[in-house]
Amino acid sequence: MRFEGKVVIVTAGSTGIGKATAEEFLKEGASVVISNRNQEKGFKVEKEFKAAGYNCTFVQADISKENEVIMLIDKTIEQYGKIDILVNNAALFILRSIDSTVEEWNKMLGVNIIGTAQCSKYAVEQMKKQGGGTIVNISSISGKIAQPNQLTYNVTKAGIIEMTKCMALDLQPYNIRVNCVSPGYVMTEQLRIDIALNGLTEEQAQKEWGGKHVLKRISEPVETARAVLFMASDDASFITGENLMVDGGYTII
Repeated sequence: MRFEGKVVIVTAGSTGIGKATAEEFLKEGASVVISNRNQEKGFKVEKEFKAAGYNCTFVQADISKENEVIMLIDKTIEQYGKIDILVNNAALFILRSIDSTVEEWNKMLGVNIIGTAQCSKYAVEQMKKQGGGTIVNISSISGKIAQPNQLTYNVTKAGIIEMTKCMALDLQPYNIRVNCVSPGYVMTEQLRIDIALNGLTEEQAQKEWGGKHVLKRISEPVETARAVLFMASDDASFITGENLMVDGGYTII
């Protein structure tokens, strides 16, 4: 197993891409700490993974709050003694255009940009002590293209891609690789909410939204998760500062 003995943190690890990523790491022998703001969902997933025989711990944390990020990192080190891999998956989905409020901007930046940066900052402190590590950030096709009425979201996802490049450059001396994965449409709980809000059925969404991809479908969370594992693995040992598009060809047309 590729991650036997490794310790992984996955933010927003109790739903969607985060949950799928945590599960794939667990299957490959890692110990995984999942964080989430929602305590009920977090403990439910922890129980589910433990029942399957996996070594998983839930830590409730809002990554927009520095003290809670520090607590997440401290609890991980306290329990497992190290941090090998950080997956910055947590994100807010406030989709607004130029009419967005300062409050909306602050919420989006607080989680998607500042929260990601703070999780990386405090995880890196431990990674430096142990001689290295790996960070994988989750961006989106929305960080590469313009989409109507999504200014707030797309700006933060574009920022994640640039953050990845800068972090990779700055952290190279410490044997820390930093990469990014950018999925297209993924059939997550959040997407199902969006489908309902748009008055569509899942079948209609597959045709209309999935049809925008070259592969003509919406992806499953595990397909992004497997790309994350590749970027975190020794198979990607000579890759850093890269943004891997897992978008079914969405951005090539």
